[in-house]
Amino acid sequence: MQRTIQTLFDHRREALGISSFSVDVQAHRNRDPGCRTAAGDVLNPARHSHRKAIVVFDLHGCGENLRTAGQLEIALEHEFEDRGWEDDSVAFVVIEPELETWLFGAAFQRIETAIGWSQTTPLREWLESNGHLSAGEIKPVDPQAAVDAALEQERRPRTARMFADLARRVSLAHCQDRAFQKFRSTLQRWFPAQ
Repeated sequence: MQRTIQTLFDHRREALGISSFSVDVQAHRNRDPGCRTAAGDVLNPARHSHRKAIVVFDLHGCGENLRTAGQLEIALEHEFEDRGWEDDSVAFVVIEPELETWLFGAAFQRIETAIGWSQTTPLREWLESNGHLSAGEIKPVDPQAAVDAALEQERRPRTARMFADLARRVSLAHCQDRAFQKFRSTLQRWFPAQ
């Protein structure tokens, strides 16, 4: 996640439709659950040195089972406003179910290139025939399992570099994922392109 977000800031500002600004991308030591329950550990010390903060994490694995991603985002944003952060200075983006969902906004050929797909069967067909993608659907129900299965088929490890490569190359214009749309629109509101 950290490498993907850093790559978007470093190389895709124009595609995101945002201006240049100083950014500090950090990962919480407790990953998704830490972002949900203890984001203040990272954010509160930076409250006076940073104008804005955006927290991105996966719903799957964060430990929340009662609220939707959208409900969780609203609750966490209100919590930080109650802690003294200015209105609209902290945004939470909860990806449902996980970051791999953003990959499937790309053309399958881009995903094939990024993971080094060498099979004669196209990735889309392989995912369908192996139960990871329903016919006619754009995204797998469990995107992480689909990516992991494809990587296992290729005998390749899951790497941050693969996600960074995809973040550099995929078209951002066609990603309709709700969390990605919130991520982009929040940044555009805060840092509009000049």
